[in-house]
Amino acid sequence: MKVIQEPVPQADAQTLRVLDLSLDAFAGAVHAHPVLELTHIQQGAGLRFVGDSVEPFSAGDLVLIAPHVAHGWWTSGPQPGRAVAQVLQLHPSSALTALPEWRHGPGRLLDEPTSAWVLSGELAAHVVGALPGLLRASGLEQLGQALALLARIGAPSSAPDRRPVGLQAPRPAGTGSRAPRRLDALLTWVRDHLHEDLSVDAAAEHLHVTPAAFSRTFKRLVGCGFTRYVTDLRLAEAQLLLHRTDLPITRIAADCGFATMSNFNAQFLARVGQTPRAYRAAARVEPVRTR
Repeated sequence: MKVIQEPVPQADAQTLRVLDLSLDAFAGAVHAHPVLELTHIQQGAGLRFVGDSVEPFSAGDLVLIAPHVAHGWWTSGPQPGRAVAQVLQLHPSSALTALPEWRHGPGRLLDEPTSAWVLSGELAAHVVGALPGLLRASGLEQLGQALALLARIGAPSSAPDRRPVGLQAPRPAGTGSRAPRRLDALLTWVRDHLHEDLSVDAAAEHLHVTPAAFSRTFKRLVGCGFTRYVTDLRLAEAQLLLHRTDLPITRIAADCGFATMSNFNAQFLARVGQTPRAYRAAARVEPVRTR
């Protein structure tokens, strides 16, 4: 898994892009860019990465992501068909963000100390229902519809249907320094070695830096400590396996890198609010849910 600074084509000249994507799989790099992005997953299941958050996703996943936040979707395991998504990308130019209507609408939402918002309930139904019209529209009509949609998402009345995820701290803007490139290599290594005994010392040795320097840099770039990030990634993988397979829970715990069942049960209960067994029973009749 790579984290890259993604240039958005014609971002300065094109305020809005609305994309209808159909892919073999969601397997691209975890990336960051200077635009506000709304992504609706229509088909596909796997892991969603946003800032320091790792969660399982399935069809219906709907997330608004702030600018300069690393994010990506990875499909995992056999898929019933192609990976399909609708994506809205809005470039918050200085001319747009200076408008009072922006400052009191979407701008107020972006001032919140979080990286993204998972949308659900009536708000999600409204947004999903509006996306086909956005895809058909063009020019100022399309831009107007997009701004109205973002205003609805950011409205105080929509707060119960917005779940904040990701960094609970100021968002770092991307740079072209060597630090993000080192992070690219590190996150790829973490994903490839998830089932091994990962530690700060091992990660620091992989990057040829001291453990103290590694810990400082990782927390600054990702937004949380390395140990917590690895645990969250393992638990998200476990949620996905519990939801989509009939593998024994002891096998899932071992495959996801947990040395003992007691540790797995305790960590899972703390993160998800249910035991693995209860989560699996609920997931058989409900969509994947996380705290």
